[in-house]
Amino acid sequence: MRKLHFTASVFLLFVFSAKAQSLTIDSSYKLAENNYPLIKQYDLIEKTKEYNISNANKAYLPQVSITAIEGYVFGDFPSMGSGSDSKFKFIGIGQVNQTIWDGGATKTQKKILESSTKVEKTNIDVSLRELRSRVNQLYFGILLIDEQLKQLAVQNGILNNNIDKVKKLNENGYSYKMDVDEIQVEQLKLKQQQKDFIFTRKGYIKMLSYLINTKIDEQTKFEKPITADPSPDATIKRPELLLYQNQRDLADVNAEMQKVNLMPKIGVLGAGIMLAPGMSLGNTTISTLGVVGLNASWNINALYKNGNEKELTKLEKDKINVQEQTFLFNTNLQIDQKTADIDRQKEILKDDDAIITLRANIQKGYQLKYDNGAGPLVDLLNAIENEKDAHTQKALHEIQLLMSMYDYQTIIGN
Repeated sequence: MRKLHFTASVFLLFVFSAKAQSLTIDSSYKLAENNYPLIKQYDLIEKTKEYNISNANKAYLPQVSITAIEGYVFGDFPSMGSGSDSKFKFIGIGQVNQTIWDGGATKTQKKILESSTKVEKTNIDVSLRELRSRVNQLYFGILLIDEQLKQLAVQNGILNNNIDKVKKLNENGYSYKMDVDEIQVEQLKLKQQQKDFIFTRKGYIKMLSYLINTKIDEQTKFEKPITADPSPDATIKRPELLLYQNQRDLADVNAEMQKVNLMPKIGVLGAGIMLAPGMSLGNTTISTLGVVGLNASWNINALYKNGNEKELTKLEKDKINVQEQTFLFNTNLQIDQKTADIDRQKEILKDDDAIITLRANIQKGYQLKYDNGAGPLVDLLNAIENEKDAHTQKALHEIQLLMSMYDYQTIIGN
């Protein structure tokens, strides 16, 4: 998993470098995910699982234990060899256990480890998915500023054309010096807005660059994304749904361990005892003793708790189901709200072109009146400002619609 993310990241960096000054929102998503520190946990979780499974497999290896005792013997203990009646004795005990069947404990433990790993990885997927909202805010914020800067440039060009005319008229005594000052004030106001947008854009670029760990600057071209209209039959594909399913699977596997605890355990046992000095039994002195055979153990304590454990498993799954239902309820509510936003924004956009056309005609009319000396400059400046606002509003509505569509895709999990 981590290798796949790393390869994708390197490929995206190569493509970005090859294009030199171009960035898309989809590549920004991938770069942000691969740069996020949390992604390193994929490898750590996988390695932890491998070590734990390796430990579980060792349950079938022979288990050896050795005990040495040097101490004082109480009670009526047979006399020891060599005529010694000392109560201080040495006893050595060695035992070897080989499991033949552990009731399915090892197999179930490995299934639990696999399920736990899936839950942990899906939790990371959920966290990484949240990065998309951050990318959306920054990326579409930059696109909106770019559109506003374009409109400022257009308006500034119109003012430049007019100030040249006004200066000539002023030089020839056909206009007031005040008219020149009026246009210069408007140009300075445009310059202030331009500076504000440029510095805001730099801040967005700096944050996005940090988020995706890729060098981007003011010359980088941000591609305007294209997305399809939301479908009323869209299926929610969020990683949270997989997380809930993995959590239910884990609860089921844990329930299997409850069954394992009810099973007997069978193995082979070998044990040996060494006494020093040996124990005297008539004419025979025993210093060693050994035994080998099958052993079976069955702990019935699990029977007492079996009913409660089943109920606890059911309650755990019920809790997960409630969390899933709550998530789906909130997500469907977000989908309905975002769909309504998209419909509203589409309707608003329908009138923008007509408003721009009318504002342009009005501006031309005031331009003509001013050129012919039939109207004051302030009316022309207001008309220019209103036309600029109409273009700005259209650009704003287009970016808002685009962002809403991408927010919709993020909500459903595409």
